[in-house]
Amino acid sequence: KREKHLLEEREKYRKALEAELKKLQTANSEGMSGFDEKLNKLFKLRIEYQKTVNQEELKIVRIARSIHQQEYLEECDSNLSKPLEEFKQLKLKTQEEVAEIKRSIDKLRDEHELIMQEDKGIEKQFKKDFADLDAFTLEVLAKLYKRRPKLVKQKTQHNEAPSRSPNPFHVKIEDPDKLFLEAMAELDSDIHKPEILEDDIWERFVEARTIKVESELKVKHHSQKIQDLNSYLQRKVEEDETMKNRIEKTFQYLNELRDRKLKFLMNLEIQLLLKQGQVEVDPGVFSVHFDNALLIHRSVIEDLNSQIVTLGEGKVSAMIDCKDYYKNIHLLEWEHEKMQMDAEDLNAKTRDVQTLRVTKELQQFLFEENNAQRMQKRKSTDCDSALIPLL
Repeated sequence: KREKHLLEEREKYRKALEAELKKLQTANSEGMSGFDEKLNKLFKLRIEYQKTVNQEELKIVRIARSIHQQEYLEECDSNLSKPLEEFKQLKLKTQEEVAEIKRSIDKLRDEHELIMQEDKGIEKQFKKDFADLDAFTLEVLAKLYKRRPKLVKQKTQHNEAPSRSPNPFHVKIEDPDKLFLEAMAELDSDIHKPEILEDDIWERFVEARTIKVESELKVKHHSQKIQDLNSYLQRKVEEDETMKNRIEKTFQYLNELRDRKLKFLMNLEIQLLLKQGQVEVDPGVFSVHFDNALLIHRSVIEDLNSQIVTLGEGKVSAMIDCKDYYKNIHLLEWEHEKMQMDAEDLNAKTRDVQTLRVTKELQQFLFEENNAQRMQKRKSTDCDSALIPLL
């Protein structure tokens, strides 16, 4: 009895320990699952916070880039505006110079016309001054009056005494007017006086020719001045045209820059948080480009999807109707073929009836009234004859 009692006590103690072990295991499992659940919640919360921090950092980077780009555009605008104002001032100055040169040219042309008239008047006065001479003498004087020395263009001569000048490349340039006057003075000498002329007439002639030469030089100088001013005017006009082209190009660049700046200010870049599956843009190799993407409201997409579903259901219904229609067509074709085959069978039976030989027994059978009773009686007789061997 004592052993039995000890065994029972041990069994009770073992069961109590097992129950306590299960209780502890359950508590441990519940604690672990609770800890895992809290840890999972904390991990998800950490991911959310990290995502929010990354979003804000991305916003900061975008804003910094936007500010830098705006400052760059402002700087480019300033760098283009300053030269544009300078070009406008230069062009205005050039236009004023061109206008002044044109006025000077007009003034010189008026003076040139007056000088030309004076020159022609001097030539006419020459004929009047020597009108008292005979025709031959007057013709000789006219030829001498128009005679001018032929000057050969002299090459620039190096200074014969280079030791007098510190510059070894110093050249001596002769004045062409001075050379021309010296040659004219040589023509005015008595050596070139015709023998038929007297001294007083020659002196008058030399004085008149000198006045004519001085007038021609004056005309030449005015013509040279007009030519130089025309060349200078041409250069200024080319400078003005060049300045105009530069202003147009600068103004074009400035307008393009301002359009880009306005587009940058109006086309703002925003950052949106979208769920996965709502972005239907094909991703690139490294990043997704949204240059050609459109931001559409969800209701528009749902309406479009509902329209697609409605149209799809309509298409399925139309396909079912088409299928039933073709099914009825096939059924009618089958019935038509069946009727054709029935007609062929009837025709074959008609041909068989028409070609059947009518014997006396068949005639007797056809002309008897009680064919049905006779056939029944014949069947019963046949059955009796078939049962006899079995008995």
